[in-house]
Amino acid sequence: MPKFIDLNKVDEEEIPIQKKAKLSGDFISYKAPDSAMEALEDDFLDAMEPAKKSMTIFFLIDVSGSMKGTKIGSLNSTMEELLPSLIGVGEASTDVKIAIMKFSTNVEWVTPEPVRIEEYQFWNRLEAEGLTFMGDAFLELSRKLSRSSFLSSPSLSFAPVIFLLSDGSPNDDWKKGLKELQQNRWFQHGLKIALGIGSEVNMEVLREFTGCDDLTVQAKNAEQLRELIKLMAVTSSQIGSRSMALVDHGNTVTTGETVAKAKQKALVEEIRSGAKDILGESVELDSVDFDEGW
Repeated sequence: MPKFIDLNKVDEEEIPIQKKAKLSGDFISYKAPDSAMEALEDDFLDAMEPAKKSMTIFFLIDVSGSMKGTKIGSLNSTMEELLPSLIGVGEASTDVKIAIMKFSTNVEWVTPEPVRIEEYQFWNRLEAEGLTFMGDAFLELSRKLSRSSFLSSPSLSFAPVIFLLSDGSPNDDWKKGLKELQQNRWFQHGLKIALGIGSEVNMEVLREFTGCDDLTVQAKNAEQLRELIKLMAVTSSQIGSRSMALVDHGNTVTTGETVAKAKQKALVEEIRSGAKDILGESVELDSVDFDEGW
């Protein structure tokens, strides 16, 4: 069994020594002394025995002008239906939280901080206007994926689920923003999924975000949007909040990277199967009528 260490009871000068003892890669401790935060952030896979665990699902929602009309209306209605479906997706000992960002010309958090899903059952309907500053959204997310910000829960936490929804192409330097985000350890080990809305979405950008073709899906009409959001959000939350403390026969605790890969593999299998049922057999996108129902 891994030896769990309470970093609150360890002198700061001892922390580098304690960090050498790798612990479970599935949990992340938040209660280290403030002056040691930066050092511990670099090795956030160390852990303590949890009394309660938490997992945050982030929604990054494009509300630029191209979403006006039935697209934003369909998304609002779907999110209203989705919220109750997220209650209870985690294990009994896990709090699932939600954090929602909307972005267009400006980036704004709808939730000032992550909120337990049971406490966030009223959807504030979004309106669409402006440009698509996705790079700014990536930079803002990177700032919040930190122990000193949105992930400062006193409990231990699974790596987050990050869900990007967009119907267009970025109007800013998205590559710069994504490059910085990709350096963030929480982002690296989290589950990333993306949903492209309609025929004008830049799917290559969304694939760069997820790093996985199977976790980048395109909806061509309102019904597909509704079904795909529910499939991807609920499934990723279930898998993301699943305990996977893996130990090999040599008593070596696996790294967080191994856990992240195992969870992504499970998510790919579920999304691939579910999306096929929703979208039907794979076809060339140029041969279908897009934007039906919008």
